[in-house]
Amino acid sequence: MKLDPSLLSRGALTAMAAAGDKLVAMEADMRARRTSPRALLLGTGEPTEFRHFPAGDAYDFGSHSQFYFHVHRPNEHGHIHTFLRPLGMPPGVEPVVSSGSTDSPSHLVAVGLNGHGFASELFTTNRWVTGESWYAADDVAVMLPRFHMAGDGPAGLVGRWLTALLALYRPLVVSLVEQRDETVAAWSLAHPGADPLADDDLELTSRAAIDLGMWRKMLAAARSPDEG
Repeated sequence: MKLDPSLLSRGALTAMAAAGDKLVAMEADMRARRTSPRALLLGTGEPTEFRHFPAGDAYDFGSHSQFYFHVHRPNEHGHIHTFLRPLGMPPGVEPVVSSGSTDSPSHLVAVGLNGHGFASELFTTNRWVTGESWYAADDVAVMLPRFHMAGDGPAGLVGRWLTALLALYRPLVVSLVEQRDETVAAWSLAHPGADPLADDDLELTSRAAIDLGMWRKMLAAARSPDEG
């Protein structure tokens, strides 16, 4: 999936560049301390399949953002699911399909980690994977700026890292969520009579590899020379 940063507004480019600077500084500090987002969440242990880290998930009561890390696929280093709950959502958004709970979150994007414990891909999942309430791509797009994690300790640091990561890659996340809806619509046409949101054969709905250095260079090239 290829995006053209030159199509973004100057304000968006400036905000993303600031998020990138913050992300690079945080990752440099982690590496200097010989740790990573994955190591911060796991501590000295190894993940048990499907177990959430941190226990009980990380939740920000100011923004109503949420995340957890887990592992459940062969040969993976784990991934982080990010969410926004209804109390943090902008006014007027309504789920296309509700889970039945008034506090059910919307899944924003998942962050796949590499062997070093840092982000290597972003992907979206089908509704049954997280049991979320399902919101249309346009509504998820307006939720993204509201994802904000704070707090202390290892999970708090990972939360701040995720906040910067999602801000840096916001256009890509929006594109992935749009592709998610296209994938589900195409699956529905190919499987008449079935509920695509509950079909176990459809798990990942979009994905893209990410490269922090390359993306920041693209953003810098899209800005004016005196700002790049």
